[in-house]
Amino acid sequence: MNSMPKIIGDFMELAFSSKICKVKVEATQMLSENIKMIRFKGHFPHINFKIGQAVIIRIDDTNYRNYTPSKWNSEEGTFEVIFHIHKNGPGSQFVENLKTNDQITVGMPRGFEVFKKEEKYQFFYGDETCISVFKSLKDEIDFNENNYLGILELDPVSMKVPDKLGFSVDIVPKSINKAEFAIDILNKLDSKIWDLWQHGYFYLMGNAKSIQAFRKALKEKGVPNKKIYTQAYWAEGKIGL
Repeated sequence: MNSMPKIIGDFMELAFSSKICKVKVEATQMLSENIKMIRFKGHFPHINFKIGQAVIIRIDDTNYRNYTPSKWNSEEGTFEVIFHIHKNGPGSQFVENLKTNDQITVGMPRGFEVFKKEEKYQFFYGDETCISVFKSLKDEIDFNENNYLGILELDPVSMKVPDKLGFSVDIVPKSINKAEFAIDILNKLDSKIWDLWQHGYFYLMGNAKSIQAFRKALKEKGVPNKKIYTQAYWAEGKIGL
C-alpha cells in the first residue's frame, strides 16, 4: 500500500499546526435523511469567528472539504455545522458516518465576514448546502431585532428542516429552469413588502447557475450590485467550489 498520500497529509497538518486542531463529535442529529447537524468540541479560545467563514475538515489521507458553521463559541470550544449529505463523494460519505466521540482534524475558520449588521432588511436565497450559514445569519438577525425574508429550494425530504430550525422562509421545490419557482415568489411579493426589502441586502448562495438566474431577477427589479452578495457552493459537474 502506498503511504505517500498520508505522509503528505500529515506533513500539511504539521506545517499548519497553529491553524489546525483536533475536535471531537459531541452530538449528532439527523434533521432529515439528507441533512445532518453535528456539534463539535475542541480547544480554540483565541479564534475570532465571523459569520460566513468556513472551516476545512480532513476527510481522508488526501481530501479536505470546506464547511460553514451554523454556530461558533470559542470560549466553550464548540461549533456546529449543518451538513447536506448528497451521497455523491467522499465528503458526504465521511459526514454520514460520523458518530459521537469520533475525533477529526479541522482547519480553523478563514474568509471574510458575510453578515451586514447595519442592514435592517435582509434576504437570503439558496438550497440545502446553505442551511448552515443561513442559520447563523438568521440567529444574528433575530438577535439584532432586524428583519429577514428568504426562499429555499429544497428536495422533498428536506422540506420540513427549516421549521425544525426556526426559519420563517418560503420553501419551493427545485426546477429544471434554475430558480424558476423562487423568482416567481420574488416577483409576486406584495408591493408594500418590496418597498422595504428592495433597499435591503441579499445573500445568494448554493448552486452557481441558480444564483445567476436569481441575481438577474433582482437586477431587473432595480437592486444594485453593492446590495447583493453571492457565494457558489456547487455547480453541476464540478467538485469543491
